[in-house]
This record gives sequence, C-alpha cells and structure tokens, in this order.
Amino acid sequence: MALACCRPMALSKTAPTRITIAAGNEPMLVDRAVADTFAAIRAIDSSTQRVLISASSDDGGALIRDAMSPNLFGDATVLIVTGIDSSSEEVDAALRGFIAEPAEHAWLIVTHPGGVKGKNLLDALRSAGGTEIDCKALKKGKATIEFLNREVRLHKRSMTSEAITALYDSIGHDLRLLVGAISQLCSDVEHDPISIEDINSYFIGVADVAGYTISDAVWDKRSVEALRSLRWAMEASDNVGVPTVLAMASGLRTLVGVGGMAGASDLDVAKTIGVPPWKVKTLRQQWAKWSGDQRRLAAAAVALADADGAVKGGVKIGSSLDAEQKLLALERLVITTSAGTRTLN
Repeated sequence: MALACCRPMALSKTAPTRITIAAGNEPMLVDRAVADTFAAIRAIDSSTQRVLISASSDDGGALIRDAMSPNLFGDATVLIVTGIDSSSEEVDAALRGFIAEPAEHAWLIVTHPGGVKGKNLLDALRSAGGTEIDCKALKKGKATIEFLNREVRLHKRSMTSEAITALYDSIGHDLRLLVGAISQLCSDVEHDPISIEDINSYFIGVADVAGYTISDAVWDKRSVEALRSLRWAMEASDNVGVPTVLAMASGLRTLVGVGGMAGASDLDVAKTIGVPPWKVKTLRQQWAKWSGDQRRLAAAAVALADADGAVKGGVKIGSSLDAEQKLLALERLVITTSAGTRTLN
C-alpha cells in the first residue's frame, strides 16, 4: 500500500492506482484528495464519468454493482464512496466484490475519517494495493504554518513569514478559508513576496487583523512597523481606534500573564492564558523586552486606559474628541508605547 501526503497532484498520463483511499478527518484535504485523483484519471480519458455514493445509503450497494457493470458506450467510471466507516452491509459486500474482481473500466475512491470503525474494510482496501492519501487534521500552529508555506509555493509564489502568521491569526484554524485566501492573494497580488501589508489590504475586516497586527508590533517594540501598520489602517478604514486599543489591551494582559509564569512549561502557559502553545515562544520573547522596564509597562497600561476613553469619545461631558484628534491620540499611544518612552503631552 502506498501512502501519500494530500497535496495537489500533477496531472500526468499515468493513472492513479485502481483504488485510492482518502483517510482522515480534515474536510478540505479529503475534498482535495478526491478532486485531484478524479482529475488525474480524467486527464487520461476525458469521457470518464463520476458516480458519488454515500456508504451508508440504502441503495449504495446496488449503485456500486451497477457502476461496475460494463456500459453501452464503454466509458470509464470513477466510483467515489464516502464515509466507508459507516458502510451498510450491502456497500461493504459490493466493495469487497470490487476488491476481488476490479472492473477494467472503473476506478474506486473511498473516504474514511479515521478511527476503528470500518477498519476491517479499510484494511482490505489497503491490502488490495490502494494508495492511501493522508488527510488527517493538521495540528494548530507550526504544522499549519508549514502547510500554508507549502501552499504558497505550489502557486510558485512567496510570502513573508510575518504575512503568513498574520493571515493565520486573522482567519483562524479554518484550512478551507486559509487555502482560499492564499489562492486569492496569489492570483491578485502581482509582486513577490506577498507582504503583511497585502494581508491587511485584503483581510482587515477579518478578526480585526489590523488591530492585532499593530498590537504585536507595539509589544515587540517594533515602532516603525507599528506606526506604518496604524497609518495604513487609518487609510483603509474609519473604524480603527477601538479595535486597536482593544487589541493592545489584550496583548498587554497576555504579556503580563506570560511574565508571571516564568518557570512554567509552554503548554501550561498556553492553557492558563488561553493562547496556542506555538505562540508562547513569541510572547516570551516579547516579555524579555519589557521585563526589565516595569515602570514603562505600568505607564503603558495607564496610557491605554486614557486612549480607550479618548477613542470612544471621552469620559467626561464635553471632552469628546473629533475624528482627527482621536487619530492623533492613537498615533501618540502607538509611538510612545512601542518606543518605550514617556507619554507625549
């Protein structure tokens, strides 16, 4: 049995094996494995027909046997049987019939989510020489970042590590959305590498990416990048102040939380403060830049509280700021905090 990783396969005149198994519980990877395998078969014979069957359906067994029978026009057929972990007795028997006597005009693609249910049938398909494509869900963090980098390379493009991380942070652990976003960026952005500014341009409305991008730069003391991101966000949206202050406040709470767990493992820190384990290393690096400057950190907390009132309209009657004053207050906050200097008056 051959085992393959689920990446887009290059179409060639060499057909896939007669049986292909998409094994795993990540829907996007399963769909990709099925689509790529069918495309590779159809590249050999454009008249190939596709028959989609649910393994739990009452008439699944009859449909499989019917598809295995020679047709009037001699067209090739690809049988796609989904969810063989829940196969009915009729489907189980029909698939074992295909294993025993594969039809010359037919290919079989099956999906199995993993686990022990239906393993006997799965093992039989493996033993029959089926190619198994690994479609298990990716772990959050490093494994997904590596996958996204490979996805960019498949488009023969490049993307900065900051852009990849910002994209992941903005969309979250939804592989289908992430792959779609990469496809869109690679199609629309003409220059290489694709940058964090491009991510902001396309996805500012997703999960407040602009605010969190600014916050990360502030607490990492990257003043120039923090200000550049803020000014870009100001041009792209009228709603910058509140999301940015909220993101910075969240970043400060997280930073202090990490600082209070100096001797704890990354996993314990992640569980306690509610971040992915892969991000703890970055947070520890940020804390190292602030740990010897506790007074500046306290001053930053006070400045954040003041800015929160300013961007929301002021905390006293008659103290509401106009739009330009709010943006100026926001710039002042970002500059002074990221630079670790005293608040400007």
